[in-house]
Amino acid sequence: MTAASDIYPGFISLDEAFSLTEDKVKEMQLAHMNEYRTKMGLEGGLTFDIKRAEGCHIWDAQGNKRLDFIGCVGVYLLGHNNPFIVENVIKYLGTKPLTMDPLALKPVTAAFAHNMALLTPELTRTIVNGGGGAEAVEAVLKLVRIAAGRNHPERKRIVSTLNSFHGKTLGAVTTGGKEVWRRWQPRIPDHTYVPYGDIAAVEEEFKKGDVIAFIAETIQGEGGVVVPPEDYFPTIRRLCDEYGVYMILDEVQAGSCRTGYVWAHQYYEGLVPDAFTFAKGMSDGVLPVSGIQVKDSLYQEAYGSFDSAMMHTATYQDNNISAAVALSSLQYMIEHDVAGQVREKSKYIFAKLEEMREKYPDVISEIRGRGFMIGLKFGVDAHGAGYANRVAAVMAQKYFVHTMTSTNDDTILRVYPNITTTQEDFDWFLDAFDRAIQDVVGVALPAEELAV
Repeated sequence: MTAASDIYPGFISLDEAFSLTEDKVKEMQLAHMNEYRTKMGLEGGLTFDIKRAEGCHIWDAQGNKRLDFIGCVGVYLLGHNNPFIVENVIKYLGTKPLTMDPLALKPVTAAFAHNMALLTPELTRTIVNGGGGAEAVEAVLKLVRIAAGRNHPERKRIVSTLNSFHGKTLGAVTTGGKEVWRRWQPRIPDHTYVPYGDIAAVEEEFKKGDVIAFIAETIQGEGGVVVPPEDYFPTIRRLCDEYGVYMILDEVQAGSCRTGYVWAHQYYEGLVPDAFTFAKGMSDGVLPVSGIQVKDSLYQEAYGSFDSAMMHTATYQDNNISAAVALSSLQYMIEHDVAGQVREKSKYIFAKLEEMREKYPDVISEIRGRGFMIGLKFGVDAHGAGYANRVAAVMAQKYFVHTMTSTNDDTILRVYPNITTTQEDFDWFLDAFDRAIQDVVGVALPAEELAV
């Protein structure tokens, strides 16, 4: 065997990649990957070489221990490198499996789909993807359009909500309710946007008789951790039934136990959508996983025949290794009552954040969210400049605590802990948050309080 580096001088093996210097990684990313995204991180002091991640902590190349309170925007709910999930993936690979084959029987995927049906007995069909949330959104949009085309051809439109985010592929970005992400791209036709939380606006569209489906996030994530009015989704369900419209809920960010329920729509007793998407927390960042869960009746309308069964397939669809991750994540969530833990643990941080809001009423105007999906609404200073980005940067750079503002609303700071977070970690975050606010607004602290 001839070494790859002998054929292509400079070729880097996996073992060599593990020991690359931070400067070399920066050089290669700037040259070969997304140059300006890398520059944004470097200029903000937020791009650094992560050497290890465990629980809710990450360690950089300089040996600094950092607190991860964003978790890749909701991915790591079960903790970085959760041992149960990692060991199960290793166990799966040790069987020398056949992971990809479009027509082979898929034991692990079938088991995951079976388990999902146990948790959501009204929705018993599953599609598992090997990608992210946008792929799940594309899959569900395609499903309802095919179902309508075959059975309700008079229906043409999808209704979604303003300020929403469903991903950045073409169909998903069309569905999203923010113009900035749709620039320079063709739009998929027959799409209408209504304000999130506005029941009357939804019914006005339904009355026109041509709506296929309504899709919304159970809690808007990128839009600023926006929780809808209590009667919003139950009333939308009633209207969908009345007007013959499919109800789709995007559970990519709020689902998978993050808001204190296995699925965020279960907060509303008895609420059952026709389909929902999942991703992020169901993967725990081990391997890309996303998918949709669908009522059998809707699934059959789309794919319930030989002439339509192959209309939505993909190389990595329903593959066994992604399903192994999802099955393991789901098992861990159930056996460790992750949803219950989130509900209980979140009481502490919400109470403390409310105290912080009362302490800084001109800086923090609102505490939003549910469970471990938290949004902090910030005001602006005397010059009209917002506080949120500056507070996030100071926390990361000075106090080694990582959060993130919302892409659709940069007045919102998102705080997404994970299930491994201890009270000591919460207190680390709260102390860093307090100090960062004082740093940004210019309040002097006594010298002895400045040590972290």
